[in-house]
Amino acid sequence: MRALMHFVLGEVSLEELYHECKHSSGATVGTNYSDTSPERKSTFPMSATSRAVPLFDDYLRYDPQLAEALVEFNKGRIAPMYDIVSGSTATTVEKNNRKRRFISKEPTVNMFLQQGLMQLMYLRMAVVGLNVESLPDQHKQRARMASITRAESTVDWTSASDCDGIELLRFLLPSKWFDLVWSLRSDFTSINGEQVKLNMISTMGNAVTFPLETLVFWTAGHAVRLRRLGGNSLFPEWEDLKRVSVFGDDCIVCTEDSHQFIELCEKLGFIVNRGKTFIGDIPFRESCGGDYLAGYDVRPYNVRSPHNSRHSSLEPWLYIIMNRLIKKYISYFGAVSYIYNRKLFTVMEELFREYGLKLKIVPHDFPDDAGLRLEGDHVRFLLCYRFNYDSIALGSHGTYLFRYLTFKYGKKRPRDDHIRYSMWLKKPTMSVRRPLKHTPIRRKGGYMVAKGLSTYL
Repeated sequence: MRALMHFVLGEVSLEELYHECKHSSGATVGTNYSDTSPERKSTFPMSATSRAVPLFDDYLRYDPQLAEALVEFNKGRIAPMYDIVSGSTATTVEKNNRKRRFISKEPTVNMFLQQGLMQLMYLRMAVVGLNVESLPDQHKQRARMASITRAESTVDWTSASDCDGIELLRFLLPSKWFDLVWSLRSDFTSINGEQVKLNMISTMGNAVTFPLETLVFWTAGHAVRLRRLGGNSLFPEWEDLKRVSVFGDDCIVCTEDSHQFIELCEKLGFIVNRGKTFIGDIPFRESCGGDYLAGYDVRPYNVRSPHNSRHSSLEPWLYIIMNRLIKKYISYFGAVSYIYNRKLFTVMEELFREYGLKLKIVPHDFPDDAGLRLEGDHVRFLLCYRFNYDSIALGSHGTYLFRYLTFKYGKKRPRDDHIRYSMWLKKPTMSVRRPLKHTPIRRKGGYMVAKGLSTYL
């Protein structure tokens, strides 16, 4: 496992780390979820642990544009640059209708640097086939095939991120990587004002938790496989790297290695979730949100409640239901026949009529709550169903003019050009669009109707 970990991560330089650093979109110590803008996170004092401060000072010497922008943005503010804290702040987020997930908000400076370390790990992991953007879809495809062949097993774990012990990671990681993880972690978390010492390497909320968790299980899976195959090699053949696939705590391993893999991980302190682990001749596999029985997708569609009880939230909620169910309809009935299965659309027709709503049809790359996405089937749909439709016009140049729903924030924070452009200058080729004029403050606003223009519907 240690040899594989060193093989994947290799050497690391601070310049590589600093090139990837950025603010996350989440809340941190001293910033609330309602406002996580770069401006808010750049306001003095910025929360940080004492070990992270020297690293951030060094970062500012690497990035003089941001250093100058911070000074200019906070000019006239009587406050120190840092608010030294002992660690993170515990909170919870919704997991499902029965449980809430425990996470910790990291200090602002720590999270800025953790994001760089996380991205650098992702870049190294992608070389060996652990591309976090494509892995969820790959896992679903493999789980479906495994439910037919039984050649692979899906293994899941309970509270896996809480079981990554400090000494385990000290042994597995290259020393410089461990020093960086150690410098940026929180030693304590605050639970209802009480400081609690942390014994895991990092909590959910720390950006490096997910890639570390993925790598530990991936190296364990390959270690078991290499041990079974025999020989003296510490590394799998290049074409065999994908024989083990891991996304967080969702693991796919060869069925013949599954029992030894679970045994090894349990010895390392992890707790297998036997209710979500499927091995051997059982014709069911589950991974990354995909449930498959003998090749068939049997995962139910779970309807979530609207964001609030306002009448204006009803229409986007109905679009979310329809768009997500249409994906299932297509998988069941095919890309042509799904429109003619009338059950879903008849119910929606009645609801739209009852509440006086006009159905909006939008391009397939729009968000789920913007309108009904039909991927080129809007003409057939219009012929089949008698919704009260919002107008769609065909322009003289072959473009469609349509209306869609968008969430508009009622309160906005002024954008600071010094902060925004200092970030843009570091990675200008990665910026797809110009920074927004204003940064929204979340949870304050509502849905509005907007006009759109597209070459397709």
